[in-house]
Amino acid sequence: MSGEKVTVPLRINRIAEQFPAHTVTDIMLGVGPKLVAIPQNVKTIPFLRKVFPGVNDLPELFRSGGKVNMEELLKLRPDVVSTIDGGATLTPFQQAGLPALNMDFDTFDQLVPSIELAGKVYGGEAATRAKAYGEYVNAKLAMVKSRLASLPDTEKPTVVHVASYPPLVVDGGKSLIDGWIKLGGGTDSASGVKGTHVTVTMEQLLQWNPDVLVVETPGGDQGLAANTARSVISEFEKAPGWKSLKAVQTNRVYLNPQGLYPWDRFGPEEALQIQWIAKMLHPDLFKDVDIRAETRSFYQKFFDYQVTDADLDQILQVGSR
Repeated sequence: MSGEKVTVPLRINRIAEQFPAHTVTDIMLGVGPKLVAIPQNVKTIPFLRKVFPGVNDLPELFRSGGKVNMEELLKLRPDVVSTIDGGATLTPFQQAGLPALNMDFDTFDQLVPSIELAGKVYGGEAATRAKAYGEYVNAKLAMVKSRLASLPDTEKPTVVHVASYPPLVVDGGKSLIDGWIKLGGGTDSASGVKGTHVTVTMEQLLQWNPDVLVVETPGGDQGLAANTARSVISEFEKAPGWKSLKAVQTNRVYLNPQGLYPWDRFGPEEALQIQWIAKMLHPDLFKDVDIRAETRSFYQKFFDYQVTDADLDQILQVGSR
């Protein structure tokens, strides 16, 4: 995805995964059983363990920031290493004689190409699954965009996405999060703060005073998966100024869903995220979009998993506060 050219074996039977969110792509493409190493904390996400119980037996060889003991990795004889990023990140693997490439994405435009690249690398059924996923995403994107096409800027609620608290960590402009806020018909109040996981003050949030707060469940790559969005809010409510926030006063604080990974970050569940945020921000324009039904269908189609009502309650965190 970053432009480097890499030669990989025609048959991929052993995969080492450095990037937490991409583990979900591996599972979706049917190559979960080929994983021989995964990142730290991925197996702490409850729904991922349910969908792919085999994750419990995999060594967490990649630690915080993607660090790895190369000697241990070489013992596992991976056919390919899926990395966090391109460029210098690939070098240690290449020097060790391991084919490595990054298949992640930073924007919505890169989502489908990244999944299709993974399908191409893994080959066989994975390529077929990747194509079907791409068709699904493109159809849902077209639906969301068409319904919001004539929406004036004055009718786009201001939004701030909260990654964690305390401290207060948000996601800003030129990020994937900024992308889905805008795709869903919102205005990103934090767009002036560039990048993901940026620490800001409560005074800054009060100055933005957004119409909507979207609160994430930390986990997957942060070692906090035992938390929930509700636990983040429970701490947040103690902050001076919380009650004076417009989003709090109007009951528009939403708990971002988390499935195999937080929907809002770098995984194939972004296909559901754009539908969820569009419905949250503009319920009148998406009355016919049943998020529970869509979620049930998505996991059945792309993960061969039949979700229960209890699963759905856990994933969707049952709405807003």
